[in-house]
Amino acid sequence: MPQFNINIATGRGLFPVTIGFEGERIDSITYTDGAHASPTRLLIPSPVDLHVHLRDFEQLQKETVSSGTRAALAGGICAVADMPNTVPPVADRETYERRLELMSHDAACDFVLNFCVDDKYSLSQAASVDPFFIKVFLGETTGSYVLEKGLLENVFMLRKPVAIHADIEGMREAIKYSKRYETPLHICHVSRREEVELIARHKDERITCEATPHHLFLSGGYTVKPPLGNVNDRDALWAALGTTIDIVASDHAPHTLEEKEHGAFGISGVETMLPLMVTALVRGEISFKQFYAVMHENPKRILRSHGFEFGFGIGGRADFSIVDTSETYAIDPTTFHSKAKHSPFSGMEVEARVVETWVRGKRFFTNGVCTNEARGAPIPALSKEP
Repeated sequence: MPQFNINIATGRGLFPVTIGFEGERIDSITYTDGAHASPTRLLIPSPVDLHVHLRDFEQLQKETVSSGTRAALAGGICAVADMPNTVPPVADRETYERRLELMSHDAACDFVLNFCVDDKYSLSQAASVDPFFIKVFLGETTGSYVLEKGLLENVFMLRKPVAIHADIEGMREAIKYSKRYETPLHICHVSRREEVELIARHKDERITCEATPHHLFLSGGYTVKPPLGNVNDRDALWAALGTTIDIVASDHAPHTLEEKEHGAFGISGVETMLPLMVTALVRGEISFKQFYAVMHENPKRILRSHGFEFGFGIGGRADFSIVDTSETYAIDPTTFHSKAKHSPFSGMEVEARVVETWVRGKRFFTNGVCTNEARGAPIPALSKEP
């Protein structure tokens, strides 16, 4: 039975533990005196990125499922949620099943799939699939999949979890329908103070939302949707982490360098999210309570509330990453595993290097490379046994 003597990041701080696991499951977690635990190596439980665009299909030049999920492992991420605005979009049952087959064959980490609704036909198809979220675009984004006017209420009438890309007016509409039909709603990439305030006024157990590292750490003219905010917006996002804002997700949206230079929206972010957030933790810019909430507890809660079996703990999946905080280094996009080897974080100094990523009790990433065991699978459904 494999064992680790290591400091684990929890909502109450760092604690030295011995962790044992049998097969895919955590068998034991025992608190120790820390004598055998390195003070600079931290175990991060179940890192998951619930907002990634893996491209592939007819956009192989941007990213493939293989390159994007290997990038996730290099970033310390055990599992991802794949967004459906691909070319062609995942907007009918046939394409959904094709995407599932591709992911099952090529993904290096575990995953869940989303489904896009943008017109009456895709709305009718949504009833026949069981995605993590039905994704609805209410504003401009990569691709042309903005929902037809008048259909938003119909989406919520399906009573399947809905994720939205929207401005504040779209958020108001979605919140209204979420409450009317008791449909779970997830609001993607919150970026403005007024959006945080709106969500805080209406938040309930069915409404969740996310912030991205680029909206937390950056301001200025880098091209993303929604645009980067100002310092006041950033301060509001940081203050709301773990309360109004449930999770941090990368919105990994890779493009070729030429496409970015011509104004394409998006950032190659799946490899920088965890190093940035752990650096904020060790520098005291975010509390352990906030970090644990947005990087572990709330992502696990969202997945489980939508019927997916995920999460660290005794009897739970042995999914974790190990980061080394012993040195400061500059982010270098040329070393990315993603095809998109450019980043607005280029040159930014961080203090957390991902050294290992484990998925289901197997080492999927170590010493800068993915292992032969790095074979992803769909995150399974929760058992319905009593």
